[in-house]
Amino acid sequence: MNSVTPTFSIETLTTLLQHHYQLDGELTALASYCDQNLLLVTAQQRYVVKVANSAEKKIELMMQNDAMTHLSSNELPVPQVVKNQDDQQITDIVDTQQNTFYMRVLTYLPGDFYAQANQQNMSSTLWQNLGHFMAKVANTLSDFKHQGAYRYFDWDLAHGYAICQDKKQHLAQDQKPLVEYFLSMYQAHVTPNLAKLPCSVIHNDANDHNLLVDQTNTPSKITGLIDFGDMVYSQTINELAITAAYAMMEQADPLTTLVNTVAGFHEHYTINDDEFDTLPYLIALRLCTSVCNAANAIKEQPNNDYLLVSVKPAWQLLSLLKEVNFYAITCRLKVACGVNPDQGKTKAEIKKYREKHLGKTLSLSFKEPLKIVRGQGAYLYDEQGNRYLDMVNNVCHVGHCHPKVVAAGQAQMAKLNTNTRFLHDNLVNYAEKLLATMPEPLSVCMFVNSGSEANELAFRLAKNYTGSTELLTVEGAYHGNTNACINASPYKFDGPGGEGAKDYVHKVMLPDPYRGKYQGNTADSATAYAEDVQRAINELAEHGKKPGMFICESLQGVAGQIIMPEGYLQAVYAKVRDAGGVCIADEVQVGFGRVGSHMWAFETQEVVPDIVTLGKPIGNGHPMAAVITTQEIADAFVTGMEYFNTFGGNPVSCAIGAAVLDVITEEQLMENAKQTGDYLQHALRKLQQAFDVIGDVRGIGLFIGVELVENRNTKAPATDLTASLVEFMKTQQIILSTEGPFYNILKIKPPIVFNKQDADTFINALTLGLQTLVSD
Repeated sequence: MNSVTPTFSIETLTTLLQHHYQLDGELTALASYCDQNLLLVTAQQRYVVKVANSAEKKIELMMQNDAMTHLSSNELPVPQVVKNQDDQQITDIVDTQQNTFYMRVLTYLPGDFYAQANQQNMSSTLWQNLGHFMAKVANTLSDFKHQGAYRYFDWDLAHGYAICQDKKQHLAQDQKPLVEYFLSMYQAHVTPNLAKLPCSVIHNDANDHNLLVDQTNTPSKITGLIDFGDMVYSQTINELAITAAYAMMEQADPLTTLVNTVAGFHEHYTINDDEFDTLPYLIALRLCTSVCNAANAIKEQPNNDYLLVSVKPAWQLLSLLKEVNFYAITCRLKVACGVNPDQGKTKAEIKKYREKHLGKTLSLSFKEPLKIVRGQGAYLYDEQGNRYLDMVNNVCHVGHCHPKVVAAGQAQMAKLNTNTRFLHDNLVNYAEKLLATMPEPLSVCMFVNSGSEANELAFRLAKNYTGSTELLTVEGAYHGNTNACINASPYKFDGPGGEGAKDYVHKVMLPDPYRGKYQGNTADSATAYAEDVQRAINELAEHGKKPGMFICESLQGVAGQIIMPEGYLQAVYAKVRDAGGVCIADEVQVGFGRVGSHMWAFETQEVVPDIVTLGKPIGNGHPMAAVITTQEIADAFVTGMEYFNTFGGNPVSCAIGAAVLDVITEEQLMENAKQTGDYLQHALRKLQQAFDVIGDVRGIGLFIGVELVENRNTKAPATDLTASLVEFMKTQQIILSTEGPFYNILKIKPPIVFNKQDADTFINALTLGLQTLVSD
């Protein structure tokens, strides 16, 4: 039913109180959300008169009354219900429009509101006591049962997600993204665990206008709790989430307020792991519920100033929470409560098991490896909640655990995951979306599970189309870990344990403008390197052979973060095609907008490949990959042998891939890669002027290499210094790695949500590292 707010006059209520309660005194209106509340002052004492809105059910008011009695019997300071002359706790009254309302009279609790207290003098003592008090409320209500508590309610956090989804339409356009961010986070991190959270009847509204304190100047103790109108059966941890959300608002250091409140709560109510993990998300959901409900109510009651009481500070707190990691908060809360944040195996135990049972070739980063358990944006978090700026992860492209990507995978996983022998919208919708980013004539999509699979399939496509298995590959290149990919990767077959190039594999010069034979980013160097490809083609021709394929990363990664001379691929592609081969662009590491100026790195060389292979960033960490080619090459693959991939193109992978593309567009991440990449390269070049060990800074977008040398003239690689610098950066909580044949190149390939503030953090730490290590 529609809610009608009561509007009885003071005179009418005075008469009703005299008649039903034999109470006579002065009535003063109090602020209220949708009820009519008044203060009654008699000659003997004070009371609170409450007239519920018409939607309030009597059974729910009875539940509130019984709950207050239950709490009071356990020595908690809450109001008590005054019975009328008929010995009833609730009185039916009727207004002039014949609407029936329920009136109650409650005892008045003396004291000042938490909201009136001097915020500058609030302390850990007060917040811990707040936690103590609300934990006692939660414990006391844990055995309270009443059928009136089992209701659907707009302020029940159990329904907060749905409420916000419904009411966010009333928010201003610039406000919606912040709420949608937290809703996505809630869906990803709380929804799957909701059923595991303990439930009970809760007060559900311990805000600063419902809590009383001992004094306003230097408050140290909670002396009472009022207004039980929001009581509901819900997750017990919601009691703490709501309490904390209001306590944190308008505080100079809201996280300290949270830590003290939670620590106090935990002393009397043992918070379990699931509750710890969900608490920050529930706090954010309460704030989102507040602003969404307020936006809806303000449209209905534009003159009700009470509706705006908590809105502004709620928005401020949401903005702050957007900038922190909830896992790190959870770890901090656990430590404050004397709980070990990491309940898993120790690093030593994991390392020992890996060495014995997972193969000795499985490597680890750093001398003392990190145990990484969470990720968000451009940051990774260890088991104690310490955050590390991730400078090298080109897999979680749009940021670690992006909530929209996570939500897309969760939603589809809950519906269906199967192979491509059934029709499904996700496959064709994603293919259409992905192909729309490609130039003509690249119009056929084939899905696989990894970059290695993509390159292996590309080799098969090329062989079927050209009839030749002869493969041209660039020195130092890496294209994957299958047999065919290792055979195409000089980084592997010329490296430790390698067996050299197979007869059908032909190396061409690495087009390195800094350290290669032909230096400088010039037309002459591009031509000279391209001529080495012609050399390989000529040698094949002397043996009556032709190249089947030329594979080249659009930007050379493992070989040393190399930016090839402009025009190199144009010249090479022409030569390969003239000789009857096809050109494969390996975009497994560098695609999806990382270069900033274009979606695909091959576009920076102004070429259109015959085959493009995609991987790593495509699923933001989910194992998927793709091969994009022309209709002619795809048709040549139709030989009668079916190509089938059990997981390639499954509905879950396609949902995730589509979400990644959406995020890149919606959050303008390609533009961010350009702007932040330019900003970072400019800062690195300034640093180069101060440190001679920086021989070269090169890059495009957020694909950057910093080459360290012992001498700028000889370019002797500073391998040991580079290794030491990577370890030093770890002490500054920055994850960095090396690249190139001498491991003297700092590779910079962070998630493309990496921003200018992150860049400053990196530059400051790198400066300190160089000052420390070079001076030594």
